[in-house]
Amino acid sequence: MRVLITGASGFIGQSLIKYLLGINCEIFNLGSSEVKNSTHFLLKSPSDKKAINDAILEIKPDYVFHLAGSAIRSLNIEQIFTVNTFYCDYLLRAIDKADLGYHTKVVVVGSAAEYGSIEPSQLPISENLPCMPNTLYGMSKLAQTQTALAWQKPKKALVVVRPFNVIGPNMPSHIALGNFVEQIQSIANNGVLMTGNLDSSRDFIAVSDVSRLMWQLIHTEEAYGEVFNLCSGIATRMDKVVDYVLMLSNRGIKVKTESGRSIKGETKIHYGDNTKLQSVIGEYKFSTWEDTLLDVMQNDTKK
Repeated sequence: MRVLITGASGFIGQSLIKYLLGINCEIFNLGSSEVKNSTHFLLKSPSDKKAINDAILEIKPDYVFHLAGSAIRSLNIEQIFTVNTFYCDYLLRAIDKADLGYHTKVVVVGSAAEYGSIEPSQLPISENLPCMPNTLYGMSKLAQTQTALAWQKPKKALVVVRPFNVIGPNMPSHIALGNFVEQIQSIANNGVLMTGNLDSSRDFIAVSDVSRLMWQLIHTEEAYGEVFNLCSGIATRMDKVVDYVLMLSNRGIKVKTESGRSIKGETKIHYGDNTKLQSVIGEYKFSTWEDTLLDVMQNDTKK
């Protein structure tokens, strides 16, 4: 099985590679940098259509996992739509150009940010909720979803997933929990953990579950042409999560809250509905956030 991954060097990409190696897939990485355990195809820019076309034609992938994207707030509208929307379009067009439209199975990774601001009455967030993104990131990801579903309409094998708060070993520091773990890792014994407001609640899902679920969905014909939330369906308070991580660290660390670290207008409680997901793949036992964070902190001690 030949699998092409974009964004393979990222957090979810690394977990997916680990999972795919365990089921004997041959992995190809389309991106700017080489990634361990994959064959690299250089892509200097997501707007390089020739490089994308050439890679698809040479690899002839059985599966494509389009994970690439950016949530960097400093990007202008052209930059963020190039990465988060146009890149997907170029990739899908390349699949058609290589006459692989009805051979290659595709997973496109969207975001819960596509839903926009959420009122308490709209919880839990289901895929039927009208999307009203309020950030360029959410808008560009929604445009990607719409592009992907339009490509799939002639009954091609494509699934769109919207992961919620993904956690696990090697979390990036640009997400809150990843930043907290990085701070804790830098403290030898005693110190201070700087946080924003911790009275919010979030829906956490293990990165290992995201990898397994994407693989299950792309092998489920009923899932083709659909959007699925990848979420636990449970909201957990951030202060509870931080207390647990501090307990696991076994260090004398105190928490200091800085208002500047909180995002203005942030939704206080945010969690998804995974009913549609489990109705298609069957009942799924999600990893608990406690076990996942235990794995994170044990991974820390091995470094």
